[in-house]
Amino acid sequence: MPTFKSQPFAAALCTALLLCACRNTDIAADSGIRLPEQFGQNQAARGSADIGAWWRQWRDPVLDSLIERALAQNFDIKIAQSRLKEARAQARLAQADLGPAAGLSAQAAASRGRVDNPLDNPLRARLPQQAADDSFKTQSSLAAAGFSASWEPDIFGQKRSDADAARHAADGYREAVYGARLLAAADTADHYFQARAAQGRLKTAERSTAALQKLLRYVSARFAAGHVSAYEVEQTRAALASAQAKQSTIAAEYAAHVRAIAVLTGQVPQNFVLPDSSADVLADQPDAPSGQTPQGLLERRPDLRAAAAEVRAYAAKLASAKADLLPRFSIRFLGQSGRIDLDSTDLKGWNSLVSVGIRLPLFTNGRISANIQAADARLQSALLRYDRTLLTALGEVDTAYQGQSALTRQNALLQTALGRSEQQAADAQRLFRYGNITLDSALKAELAAQEARENLIRSQLARAQAALGLYKSLGGGWSE
Repeated sequence: MPTFKSQPFAAALCTALLLCACRNTDIAADSGIRLPEQFGQNQAARGSADIGAWWRQWRDPVLDSLIERALAQNFDIKIAQSRLKEARAQARLAQADLGPAAGLSAQAAASRGRVDNPLDNPLRARLPQQAADDSFKTQSSLAAAGFSASWEPDIFGQKRSDADAARHAADGYREAVYGARLLAAADTADHYFQARAAQGRLKTAERSTAALQKLLRYVSARFAAGHVSAYEVEQTRAALASAQAKQSTIAAEYAAHVRAIAVLTGQVPQNFVLPDSSADVLADQPDAPSGQTPQGLLERRPDLRAAAAEVRAYAAKLASAKADLLPRFSIRFLGQSGRIDLDSTDLKGWNSLVSVGIRLPLFTNGRISANIQAADARLQSALLRYDRTLLTALGEVDTAYQGQSALTRQNALLQTALGRSEQQAADAQRLFRYGNITLDSALKAELAAQEARENLIRSQLARAQAALGLYKSLGGGWSE
């Protein structure tokens, strides 16, 4: 009988598997965009380069506390964190598929029965006594235990690619958490700035309303004296009604922004009151952040980091699809021990089984090739989305830098205009007291000064919002 020497065969098989395991299944996936060395519009930036907690640059303790609470209690962040937990669990599941699986099994059974004797009496008389009974009782029992193990060695890296794809997908969800933190901080600050601007505009509207009420009394008195026409009276009344309506609208806007802050910070809107602050966040704003580079943008913006993770995930999926062309191996082991009792018969023993298998696709009617082409197309789409996101980000940063610079100059000019308007209003009051001009001229100068103040508040708000847009475009507002 021929014999088979297993040791040389096993050694050769192991060597072949190790050599096959050295195959590289990585897929190159690089962007075709060449980054510039510097941004084009940040030469005049002089602010702090630390943008991880940019809100502290405003030195407003109320703003700091609101954003810190939003980062801890915002529901969008919590939802993103929950999704990240799910994605990481899926990644661990894919990683676990790389290792072996083992299990224990056991079973026990017992049966008892009764069988009627179908033979007639004459025939029973010829048989032994045990076969002559009217019925027979049967009983049996079974007890068994076993151990099984299986493993599919990842020789060609398919399972590793699947695990990498799941891990990179989880990285994308992690970036979604960072993005949620970025947006929560920026949205809280945006509503805070708009609420403070509404407070300033409301004070301006109240002053304008008071001036218009004085003007209406003055014009009405002059109309009664026959010095002005009814047209001037109605014109003043219309201006007063418009100012009063504007005052009501501003108050509603302020309340809406306060409620939005409550929602962002995880508080009940009906119970939330915006605390007063000694800081003037609109008048005292930080300079644009310095030291920012396009390379740093790749490391900070969550959407860019998420797009890069998506590319890596699709590259791993393409590697997995290509591995379908290669053989798959499996190793299985089964060991069992048991005992069977059949009435007076007792059977017991054990057995084991070890198997090694290989599966190689020969004909799939183009299924594997089509799957590879689809995976490659998805990877190319992910690369294109990454390039688009990168170009958009580069454009947004320079646009934000330029916009904030323009608004800084505009604020300076409007501040000068306000100073001149207030000086003109003060001069008009002195001229009225000395009888050089009428009261209506002095009140109109006061109204012009209030209009200049509102223009400045609006411009300051626009500059603060531009700063928020700049920090967002740079990826500020989160840390690892």
